Amino acid sequence: MPYVVVFIMKFAILIHKKMIMKYNLNLIKIKLFYLKLLGKIKNQSFLIDTRLKQLDFEDILIIFPVDDESFRVAIYVFRDLIIDYKSNNHYLLNRVYCNNLNIKGNIYNYSYLNKKVVIDKESIDKLNSIKDFNMIIDLNTGFFYNLCLFVNGLNAFYKIGLKNEYSDLFYNMQFCIKESNILEDGYKKINSFLNN
Repeated sequence: MPYVVVFIMKFAILIHKKMIMKYNLNLIKIKLFYLKLLGKIKNQSFLIDTRLKQLDFEDILIIFPVDDESFRVAIYVFRDLIIDYKSNNHYLLNRVYCNNLNIKGNIYNYSYLNKKVVIDKESIDKLNSIKDFNMIIDLNTGFFYNLCLFVNGLNAFYKIGLKNEYSDLFYNMQFCIKESNILEDGYKKINSFLNN
């Protein structure tokens, strides 16, 4: 009999969690709808000229993933870019990984707390002081509301991200990893675009 009670309690908790997740998704959709309606989310309607032979990759902001596994894959795939020091490269990293790496360039921090990305005030001020980026690359596979709104507020010719449910609102170039479901393949596509 006690096993039945435990099972019922676990089932009730699972249903409660699913209801909360569905409520949070609906809340995000409503927020994004009103932000789009009020003009707070800029349209990503840049035309991309693929005929250009040499693209200018000087002022690049790379936003590294939140989770550990994706972060390690991104560091591996973009190792040549990280090692090749350019003073105009900017990296936004989870604060947890900042001390463990020897990345050359301008490094900014964010924290990941309670499933939300919180960018440090100092990092926001420094990144906002840069007039225009040539490219912003977000390597997160999931949607992070605060991070996407921050990226939306920055000026860049290319805003690149991985395809997700809301990426059309924030990125003018998206790479899909659905075919292979291998994150490294998506990162390699972005890296090959950079090494064009």
